[in-house]
Order: sequence, then structure tokens, then C-alpha cells
Amino acid sequence: MKDKDPIFRSLAMIEERIQEKLTVEMLAEGVHFSKYHYQRIFREAMGETVMGYVTRRRLFLAAEDLAGTKDSVIAIALKYSYDSHEGFTRSFKAYLGVTPTEYRKYHSAIGFPGAKKEESAMLNSKATDEMIRELNSLIVQAKETAADTRKQKGATGDAATVYTKVWEFASERTEKMAEELKKVLERVNSITQETDEISARFLIIKAVEDAAFEASITAFQVGLMIARAMPEHRAAFQLLCEKYDRLAQNARISSGKIVDFLNELSALIFQDMRKNAAQKIQDAVEAGMEAGEKLSDPSLPYGYIAEGVREIAEELDSLALEEVTAYFLEDTVFRIETILFAADMDILRTPQHRQLFDGISYFKEKLGEAAEFFRNLSWDTTRTIEGVKKDSEIKCTAEKVYSDLAMQEGIILFYLKGEIQKLGDAHLDERQKAALNIVCNKMDGAVRMARNTTDERDGSEIKMLLREAYEEMLAEAKELDVYGGAVRYLAEEMKKPIKF
Repeated sequence: MKDKDPIFRSLAMIEERIQEKLTVEMLAEGVHFSKYHYQRIFREAMGETVMGYVTRRRLFLAAEDLAGTKDSVIAIALKYSYDSHEGFTRSFKAYLGVTPTEYRKYHSAIGFPGAKKEESAMLNSKATDEMIRELNSLIVQAKETAADTRKQKGATGDAATVYTKVWEFASERTEKMAEELKKVLERVNSITQETDEISARFLIIKAVEDAAFEASITAFQVGLMIARAMPEHRAAFQLLCEKYDRLAQNARISSGKIVDFLNELSALIFQDMRKNAAQKIQDAVEAGMEAGEKLSDPSLPYGYIAEGVREIAEELDSLALEEVTAYFLEDTVFRIETILFAADMDILRTPQHRQLFDGISYFKEKLGEAAEFFRNLSWDTTRTIEGVKKDSEIKCTAEKVYSDLAMQEGIILFYLKGEIQKLGDAHLDERQKAALNIVCNKMDGAVRMARNTTDERDGSEIKMLLREAYEEMLAEAKELDVYGGAVRYLAEEMKKPIKF
């Protein structure tokens, strides 16, 4: 604690001079420490390097200025000792996942990494900050894509008029995705406040995966509608279609990253919880041993109480952490209350010995804290504390891969059948209808197999069926010429999961 006082003085100095050019040497000199000693105790106390902390504080204050003032980005950059707009933007985006301009525009929808951390495994983990950065970037990209879509209305004459409803649909779905990601961001932030919220990681992952799926479906449906358009209209909307494709791709990438970050974070938190649980048990054992020792004087008539207290402490001490449960601890609290009742009776007879019994109340307090800790753990976390073998990592199993493939290809099959109906007798002769029906049958077979397998040998057959269907669709699309745009688009979309 003695070394922490200079660190607190140092923090005050940083706040006072945050807009100046600061160095480690200058700050160390301010508290009369060597540079080496200052850096070491600063990291021990704060969980990060000196200049890392200074940078974080500057960016936090700069973010407040961006949200709360009309000062230019360059003025804010210079205020917090950045030499250029580019350097500030680079540092800001690396820390928040978005540019200063994007933060100013969308700050109410995104989060700030490292805003509040406790002294625990969380302090040493960058996983939470990385998730916030990923989500910030994705939320801003979704909102920008939706905004660009709204600008498209009326921007290209008749073409835009015809597709107004398409753009309304796309922008609304994309805004909805951004709102869902904002809720995910709130869940991630809740983990930093209450680490047992890590038990909600399955809900977080499902929400992110749903958002990625939403982005993919929106991009797919927009692309399909534009594929049906006349060539000049397709060209007009090509850039916007590419934005939706990029959003979908980034959502899929972010989804995978967030799974990895949550696995890393949960491992650290569970490890930290085991450490905390062990410490609470140890504190209770030491309190019990000390209470029993105070009552062990053979000249006093309290040996039976000392024995009862020691018995509980020794029993607790003999258990492996994996064997301790909230139920057991609650039972020990009840047992110690029985002993306390007997002690209270003795105190009535000899009140001058009251202080000898104080240790029992302290023992009960420590047992209560341990019981409360275990009682508040989620079922999932308790199993981890108890050492039950359980794969807490969320992995992309073979079953999940094939299930996703079945869903994606099933959607494309659904739209292909619809396209065949739309083309109808006006554009398809009997041979073309038969050829496209064969494609549908191959895709249907692949989807059915994917729904019911985890076997790699089946995977090879699924891939073969889909490749054949892809090549046959392209051939039919080519023959359909200008009317084959949607069939060609569906063929290319069908190939994407195969490549993955």
C-alpha cells in the first residue's frame, strides 16, 4: 500500500497535465522514483503501462469532446498532444474501432473500451475491449450502409423509383441489425461490471450470429433483386450491392472473432473465480482455527466449544475446492450458529469472557461470505468451480457446419424455385425447365444430406452435388442471356458456402 500513494499522486499529475507532452521520465521524477521502479509499480497498481494509461485517458477525454462539443477533429487532436489529424485518427480507431468522425456521429450507439475495470483477471485481458471494438466498427458500418441506402432513393432517376421499396426494405433491416448489435454491446459491457455475466456468453454469440445472418440475407436479397434488373440498372446499383456484401462479410468475420474473445474471457474469468473461491475458503478456515485457539485454554470450561469450531474449520480445510458447494457452506453456517447459541449461554454466566467468543462470530461472517459467493455463481460457473469436466469453449462443430450449409443452400433452393416460376413459359422451354428441375433435385438432395450428417465422406458427396448444380445453373443462365441474371446470381451465391 505504501507504494500506491505515489501512484495515486501520479494519476492526479497525469490528469492535471493530460494536454501536455508527457513522458515516463517526467512522471517518475514527479513522484521521486526511478523510471524502472515507477513503471513496475504503476503496472502492478493499474494493470497497464504508464503511457498506455495516458493514451487511454487522452482518447477517453477526446471522445467526450467529440460527443459534447463542436470543436473540429484537428483542434481536439492538438488539444490532447497529437501532432496531426492522421495520427489522432489512427490512434482513435485502433482503440475504439471507429474513426473520430464516426464516433461523433454515432457515439450514442457504440461503446468505449476499458471505461471501467475491476482488479481481477479482467484487468489483464484485452478480450472485452476487442469485442467492443469489433461491435463498434460493425454498428457504424451498418448505420453508414443504411444511410447510404436512403440516399440512393431518387438519386438515379427511374431506376431508383422502381426499386424504392427494395432500398426501404434493405435500410430498415440494416438499421435493425445495428440496434441488435447495440444490445449485444450492452451485454458485453455488463460482463465488465459483473463477471458472472459471462454465463450469458451463449446469448451474446447467438445474437451476433443472428446479426451476421441478417446481414447475409439482406445482402443476398438485395443482390437477387438487382440481378433481375436491366443491365443499366444493375450498373447503377452495383456499388451499393458491394457495400451490403462487405457488411455481410465483416459481420461473419466479427462473429467468429467474438466467439474466440468470449472463450478467452470465460477461461480467464473462471480461473479468477476459482482463485477467489479458494481465497474465501482459506479466509474462513483461518478464522475458524484462530477462534478455536482462543478458546483452547484448559483452565477454561470452553473446550467443547473450541472443539466444535475447530472441527468445522478442519473439515472445510480438508476438502478440495471441487468438493465445496454452496449447500455445504450453508450447512456449516447453521452448525456454527448452534455453537454460537451455546456460547451466548456461557456469556450470560461469565460476561467477562465475552471477547474470547468474538472469533466465532468472525468465523461465521467468513463462512457466510463464502456461502454467498458460491450461492451467486451461475450453474455453468459452479460446474467449472467444482471441476466437472466440461467443454466451456464454443466451437464450430461438424454438426454446426453442415447445419449452416443446409440452411444456406436451402434458402437458395427456395429462391431458385421461385425464379423458375417467375420465368415461366414466357422465357423457359421444356428442356430448360427440365434442366433447372434437375438442378433443384440435386440441391434438395445435398440439403437433406447436410441436415442429417457430420460425416466427412457425406460431405464430399454433398460438395459434388452442389458443384454439379452450380455448373448446370451457370450453363442455363448463359442460355437465358439477359433474363438469366438472377439464376447466375443464385449460382454464385450457392458456391460461397462450398468454398467456405
